[in-house]
Amino acid sequence: MQIGRRQFMAGLATTTLLGSIGRAGAQSTTLSAPWMGWPEEQVAPLMAAFEKETGIKVAAERLPIAELFKTLEVRLQARNEIPDVYLVDGPLTASYAARGHLLVLDEMLADDLERFLPSTLVQGTYDEKLYAMPLGTSTQILFYNKKLFAEAGLPEPSADPAKRMTWEEALSIAQALTKPEISQFGIAFENCNPYQLLALPQSWGAEVIGPDQLTAAGYVNGDAMVDAMTWYQELHQTHKVAPVGTFQTGVTQEMFGSGKLAMIVGGTWNLVGFEKFEGLDFGVAPHPYFAKGTPVTPTGSWHIGINPRTAHMEEAKAFVRWLSTRDAMDLWFELRQYPPSLRQIWEERASTNFIDPVWEIVQHELEHTATPRPATPGYREYEDFLKTAMQDINTGADVRATLDRAAQNIDREMRKYR
Repeated sequence: MQIGRRQFMAGLATTTLLGSIGRAGAQSTTLSAPWMGWPEEQVAPLMAAFEKETGIKVAAERLPIAELFKTLEVRLQARNEIPDVYLVDGPLTASYAARGHLLVLDEMLADDLERFLPSTLVQGTYDEKLYAMPLGTSTQILFYNKKLFAEAGLPEPSADPAKRMTWEEALSIAQALTKPEISQFGIAFENCNPYQLLALPQSWGAEVIGPDQLTAAGYVNGDAMVDAMTWYQELHQTHKVAPVGTFQTGVTQEMFGSGKLAMIVGGTWNLVGFEKFEGLDFGVAPHPYFAKGTPVTPTGSWHIGINPRTAHMEEAKAFVRWLSTRDAMDLWFELRQYPPSLRQIWEERASTNFIDPVWEIVQHELEHTATPRPATPGYREYEDFLKTAMQDINTGADVRATLDRAAQNIDREMRKYR
């Protein structure tokens, strides 16, 4: 399989990718790359394709998301040459860049930036410099089980963004689909974290961080945030239409695939994940919003960055350059189904993959409702405390007291960035 060949023959030749080191030198190099713990079949082909093209091996260390973040903190704070390259969660770009853990990519990718959708470059940028290249982007949609809707005599939700459900309507439908006697729930969010859930208070009208991107008090615990998170808690604790304590993608995906969950708000990567459930017939609809507010959807995704202290700078640059090519991005889409960051992929697949309603929804959301997470150098601390608060709220903790505590903790940690 000649991954990347057409692109390189058109001008991005292997010699260009490798710079001065040459293919012979590259063949003795292995890049260390902490990576997300996705299934091996979604990671290994990408690394194998790069090695075939350049001779450079990439040792992708697949780690669960929490372990990935902890591993990166330990290794980057050691300020040595490891890792060579690493996955960067979009909103963490500012944190890594402010602490000197990312190489500026502007010069290296200067001629390629116009090939990207502008919205995908936002979270890889800090202080007006590009530090991390987007491998893709994301949004969240509502998946629903057609069989369970039919059994309940309910009409299927519309896929038209102009006719999207409100959260109030979604709750009513979820109540009709919840059957405690057989452990069937009406709705769930795929995960319980700021990426997934900040769209709730934002749709309610909340500002989730101060304009200085460093202040949590009055925002993380503001009235709109408290009201929205109270609604979220009531889904689980009062109405009991959503399962309590399901904080991992694999759990909610399994519940949906096995018919124990009628609706799930999740990402497009589920299109691949749902394939393992034989006979699963599902539809898609836009992310709901609050009737008193406006539609807001999560966005942002994984980027790739270079450790400025790497001992293999040219090889690391070659890897990032290669990942920016059309063929590498096309392969990544085949493997993982993240919305592409390159315009060309959208254009080439416009009459094939992207005529499906799910991708029509995705394109609409990316253009009209996508709202990035806060671009703060303290995002790591912001997310850690807010994620804990959201999980506590899910399981029944006092909403205002929990958010007050989170705001206080975040503000304390933000002092070092002022």
